[in-house]
Amino acid sequence: MTRTERLLIEPLAHDHAVGLVAALADDRVGAFIGGPDVTTVEALHDRIDRIARGPGPDWPTEHWHNWVARRAHDDAIVGRLEATTYGPTREAGEWAEVAYLFGPVFWGQGYAHEGMTWMLDHLHDALGVGEYWAAIHPDNARSIRLVERLGFERRDVPGRPMGSYDEPDLVFVRFAETA
Repeated sequence: MTRTERLLIEPLAHDHAVGLVAALADDRVGAFIGGPDVTTVEALHDRIDRIARGPGPDWPTEHWHNWVARRAHDDAIVGRLEATTYGPTREAGEWAEVAYLFGPVFWGQGYAHEGMTWMLDHLHDALGVGEYWAAIHPDNARSIRLVERLGFERRDVPGRPMGSYDEPDLVFVRFAETA
């Protein structure tokens, strides 16, 4: 577990399922990603199992990283951070696709910014990632503002083969050496 100023960040595990469903069970969470993220504890357990298995042998340079963010003062789960790194090994990612989901009751309080800042720093310091990409629906103004505040710049087209990119998403990139 890692602590930031106000968050506890730990790898996603089955014991987070109830708290994550409670935090993310709101139609607003899925408004820009094609629907609800996960609607039941059982479905989240299934997703956690899939994540733990990883992308499989067909994608040897792809590695999945998933964390839960808790509020430090009361241990409430506020959301999830995730990254897919691409590189020769799990320990040496060349670039990453990043995303997050936080519960609406926690929006506007800086938790997503704090969590994303931690994740970007962690990916760079621990895994050597130097390039970060994010795909965001054009109507998701909150997320666009957040990644811009984090130093991401908009690009006209994805510069990498992004798994989460769908038309009409906007794409954003940040390079570690300029962050």
